[in-house]
Amino acid sequence: MIKRTIVVVAGLVVAIGAVVGCNASTDPDGVEAAPAAAVTTAAVQLPAQVERLADNIYLFTQSTHRSLFVVTDEAVLATDPQGSQATAERFVEAIGEMTDAPIRQVVYSHHHGDHILGGAAFPADAEFIAHRNAEAHLFGSEARSVDRFVGDDETIVVGGLQVRLIYPGPSETDSSLIIFIPARRVAFMVDAVAVRTLPWRTMDGADPHDWISALERLDELDFDILAPGHGPTGNKSDVRENIIYLQTLVAAVQERIDLGQTLEEIQNTLLLPDYADWVRYDEHFKENIQGVYRELAGA
Repeated sequence: MIKRTIVVVAGLVVAIGAVVGCNASTDPDGVEAAPAAAVTTAAVQLPAQVERLADNIYLFTQSTHRSLFVVTDEAVLATDPQGSQATAERFVEAIGEMTDAPIRQVVYSHHHGDHILGGAAFPADAEFIAHRNAEAHLFGSEARSVDRFVGDDETIVVGGLQVRLIYPGPSETDSSLIIFIPARRVAFMVDAVAVRTLPWRTMDGADPHDWISALERLDELDFDILAPGHGPTGNKSDVRENIIYLQTLVAAVQERIDLGQTLEEIQNTLLLPDYADWVRYDEHFKENIQGVYRELAGA
């Protein structure tokens, strides 16, 4: 059962009704959704690192890393057990402060160690899940081993609430999943999308065209709340802004390649002032150019 609580949302204290539920609904692909999980609440302060996104849906944040988790009266599903044992232990403690329900599943959003190396802190009987493309990357890794690798669109039912694990194709990695809760209109994706923030450095060797296609798949889903793995919570419009940034950057770099410019010439002359106020523009824009140039020029 979810413990009695007063929920802090974006710095505001919100009193929640005694029981919240809804009837079965249909998701964007025409699949009938399971009835939403009941939420029994009355009053517990959320742990400091926890943000409520919607009924049953929360984010745990440690430093800059964010993990989504789903709490129902019957069970908990968590994602991304953080990058160390110590932070993962605090994650598990935070869940325990909110509910007595057992943690049944832990989903790796992708294979990067800074998001998953704390898995040993979670219960021994929790099922660890990742996309099948993560298997090769995790071989020999210090991350807790995966019990089940999933395909490109699988649904897990957590206390009557459907949680879809969707593989949109390669983005920042070839193993990144979207965690989508249709009944709560929440989508969680790590590293490949953020709110008014440039991709990290040289974009981790990713093909920008594949990345754009993956974000287009995310944009097709019917949701309101975007929960990135880093930075503030956003909404669906932030996905489109990320797509437009990548499309604009790719077109600008390709135009200069066609003119015979070198990487250094492009980095020294190309500016995208519409994005100058985005996080990491000053630090990473030239590196974003390098990542796109590498893919377009095969260099």
